[in-house]
Amino acid sequence: MRRWGLGVLSALVLFPIVDVGLAAQAAPAGQAPAGRGGARGAGGGGGPFQKVPGQLANGWNAPSTVARTKLRHEWVDIPVGASKVHTWIEYPDGEAKAPVVVVMSYEAGLDDWMRSVADELATDGYIALAPDLLTGFGPNGGNYDAFKSPDEAIRATRAKVTAAQAMRQYLATGAYGLRLPRANGKIASVGFGPGGTFSFRFAAEAPTVDAAVVFYGVAPDAATLQKVKVPVIGFYGEDDPDVTGTVDATAAAMKSAGKSFNYQIYPGATHHFGLISIEGRNGPAIQDAWMRTLAFFKERLQ
Repeated sequence: MRRWGLGVLSALVLFPIVDVGLAAQAAPAGQAPAGRGGARGAGGGGGPFQKVPGQLANGWNAPSTVARTKLRHEWVDIPVGASKVHTWIEYPDGEAKAPVVVVMSYEAGLDDWMRSVADELATDGYIALAPDLLTGFGPNGGNYDAFKSPDEAIRATRAKVTAAQAMRQYLATGAYGLRLPRANGKIASVGFGPGGTFSFRFAAEAPTVDAAVVFYGVAPDAATLQKVKVPVIGFYGEDDPDVTGTVDATAAAMKSAGKSFNYQIYPGATHHFGLISIEGRNGPAIQDAWMRTLAFFKERLQ
């Protein structure tokens, strides 16, 4: 598996609504080092370079989080019609049945950060499935990790992956997850950026679905919102007008359709506040949003 580390963050210059100041950032002034512990790694140190137990990794520490996981994980090629989607699956400890969560990628695709989201969900007791939308689109027919740089992967996604195709892959992934021996019959989705939009669509189009979480993704069209089956929650950064400016209209449309949509806009937070958690007020935003996400999943899936 190719590990690009912080290189993926520089690729976000392709998306003007993203703040890309991470490479120049140090730990916020006055912030105490955050210890690391739990099953995935040793303690010591802190700041942006070590993951806080119970919280998502960020762009700095995602590669080490994935490398150190002790949870069972595997790659599976899930059939999607006549094709397939290469999918990372990670399981919680033990053999008990568990809910399924489909993890939907942000612009850069199935990188270490997206896999670290799956790892955190598995740590919290969920079977996490993260499909690679670039399956077969890499150099020489490879997948996401066949690209030489994240910006190449992003350009390939824009050029080759249609919204309809991505939705088919996510729906196939969800159906596969529900057939896993350890699946308890409950399923949800969580997505970031464009993955957030697909998570919203999943709440409308998946035959079986129990909850959906949207991180800084715009809503789908009004016709799709009319078909939403289950409660949706959304998390947005105030300093992200291109996305946050759409939320009031989304809330009004959902209310008019009799659907449940709760959301939080975090003051001072930017787009991608989950990935770039040391920028401005992004750290407190993702900490609160992730705890709300887990509480929502616990309510809806267990």
